[in-house]
Amino acid sequence: MIKLNLLDKYQIYLYSIKIKVPAFYWIATFFLLSVIAGALVYLVSSSAKFAILFFTVVLDLGLGIPMFLYNKHIEDIEHFWPDALRLIADTMKAGTSFDYALREVASADFGPLSFEFNEVVRRLEMGDTTNEALGHLSIRVESKIVKRTVTIIQECLRTGAQLADVLDEIANDTKYMYRIKVERQTKTMLQTIFIFAAGGIIAPFIFGLTSIITQFLTTVATESGVANPASMAIAATSQATIMLLLDIYVMIEVAAASIMISLMRSGKISGAFIYFPVMLTVAYLVYTLSQFVLKQMLITMV
Repeated sequence: MIKLNLLDKYQIYLYSIKIKVPAFYWIATFFLLSVIAGALVYLVSSSAKFAILFFTVVLDLGLGIPMFLYNKHIEDIEHFWPDALRLIADTMKAGTSFDYALREVASADFGPLSFEFNEVVRRLEMGDTTNEALGHLSIRVESKIVKRTVTIIQECLRTGAQLADVLDEIANDTKYMYRIKVERQTKTMLQTIFIFAAGGIIAPFIFGLTSIITQFLTTVATESGVANPASMAIAATSQATIMLLLDIYVMIEVAAASIMISLMRSGKISGAFIYFPVMLTVAYLVYTLSQFVLKQMLITMV
């Protein structure tokens, strides 16, 4: 079995969505764009927090969108997979070979799955064996359903089993598995909304209130002369530390919530690359607005 490093896997993501750019150049380009975006935001706002936020969001979107599109690519393949297997089985029952059945599927309208089978046919025409061509298919498509099916097909070709009948059974099983996957996504919608609301809205709102209240109490104590200057200096340093920790905690908490949503929805962590920038942007907007609103309220009260 071929082992792929992370760069090779990312190259597969780009290739599957028809982006003919080396993975290293793609990553390096978006890293540079993220640095430029963060620097421009810092020059405009003089805020290191927003500069880091823009750097993170731009980099995450640049690297995450190909992964998101690849996951959609896999979902479409799994959707058409049972029908493709059934077409291969019916074609073979009509007396044709397995290679000819693959060409029939490649010419059919199965969306991105037809593209993948075209790659299989192309490898066969280049001289690869059927096992080798199917092996590359299982590498390009990160789907347990596809990988298990390819393994069974390779074993049937090796042992000479009745492949058409086996493919009929696999088609029924994979269609049932895909239906279960869709039902899981539907049933977890409420939990997803709850995690998004708690992690992206409620928690940042509370953290924003906490930071302004501590700042307000420190300011009141300083202006009223309740504490001595040395104590207030320590309090100011502690307050700055608390503000920094809250900023960091919001980012960590949003990252954890994004991973939870991704695992719940698709069973993969890669989906967090898309949920994270959206939740992070919403969280920091709520975090900043809650600070601004409470600060204005306290100013009118004093």
